[in-house]
Amino acid sequence: MIGLTPLVLAAPPAACEESHGLRSPLPDACLEVIDTDRPHQTDTPHVVPEGHTQIESALAAVELGGRVGAAPGSDRSAHLLFFEDAYKFGVASHVDLQLLMKHAEYVPAEHRLAPPGPLSVRVKLNMVEESGWVPAVTLVPWIFLPVAPAEALRGGPLVFWGWELSRRLELEMNAGLLAGAKPSPPLAVVLASALTATLTGDFRVFVDVYATGYDVALGTGALWAFTRDMQVDLGSYVGLSGDKPVATPFVGFSVRR
Repeated sequence: MIGLTPLVLAAPPAACEESHGLRSPLPDACLEVIDTDRPHQTDTPHVVPEGHTQIESALAAVELGGRVGAAPGSDRSAHLLFFEDAYKFGVASHVDLQLLMKHAEYVPAEHRLAPPGPLSVRVKLNMVEESGWVPAVTLVPWIFLPVAPAEALRGGPLVFWGWELSRRLELEMNAGLLAGAKPSPPLAVVLASALTATLTGDFRVFVDVYATGYDVALGTGALWAFTRDMQVDLGSYVGLSGDKPVATPFVGFSVRR
């Protein structure tokens, strides 16, 4: 992502150019500052370094105001979300495997826990590395597995791409299709775009918009990599249409090993 600070080396050591994987991780001397999908709704085309593990967590979020497209008189109570996490594994050069899941949701007005999930599984296959005006391009097969009766099986192919427009500005985009069983639409187009700006050091701000069919949300916030392998973030998503909460403020934390 924009603003990542590479280690200063006269030339890349030979070890950085070798093939790496789960049994032979990319050496620490070759790592740059942690690069995450969150807190954007739009995901990055970049992958986790080979042999390393990354956990990205929405530690807490609050869904406020009910759903934008809900009928008058529908439930408008707040929902508290905890540990909506992504577990990422750099399995090989240009490839990572990701498991994503919301672990807990509490409805204060009803004094109950909602079912967790869904569990989604995806693989990032980085096909093109960024070079000049050629963007980084990554193919992403993605499937959502229901873990509760109200959740639907969904899946489809997506493409993530992005450019560093300057030393302080990065544009990332997503596009694809998701086919789903009821109650989800049988086929939904996914379109998303994020603009991230580095203000100072590894402190960045972003704005993005993400649409799955008619469900559209705007996101904005800030992220700070306070060490090479740890990052905190905060912000809010604002529903614009469809089955999106009116507002979802959040706070998150990411770590790489």
